[in-house]
Amino acid sequence: MQTKARQLIIFIGGFFLFCFDQILKYFSLHTLSDGHVFFNFFGWGPFQNHGVAFSLPLPNTLTIIFTAPIIIILLWFLIKYYFIPSKLNFFTGLTLIFWGALSNLIDRVVYHATIDYFVFGRGVINLADILIILGFLFYLLPYKFFKQ
Repeated sequence: MQTKARQLIIFIGGFFLFCFDQILKYFSLHTLSDGHVFFNFFGWGPFQNHGVAFSLPLPNTLTIIFTAPIIIILLWFLIKYYFIPSKLNFFTGLTLIFWGALSNLIDRVVYHATIDYFVFGRGVINLADILIILGFLFYLLPYKFFKQ
């Protein structure tokens, strides 16, 4: 399969994960608002995170001001990597980071906080956070793990 076709599939797959994250956030606020934790480690616990990573306090307006240009830069790199063939791990990583960051930015604009819902140990995260973390891992993985 050609690189551009793979990249398009990856980008569309990222969009579907973005949509799924937004649906989970909506349900966590409006339908599944009760938390359920299993074995005191994993579960569902809706939480509005008004801070940034690790709930560090930062005003919402300031977070939006810093996040929006980053998302635009990520989109510029995605377009560049799409038309100028690059390593597939770079494109995959940037795609996951882009969709995760966009999902969290939408939360900040609509709800004035990110909506977290997966409980892991003592922390609560969402699918967008997982996409960002996986995106950084894909971006940093050596090229040998990806055959084009």
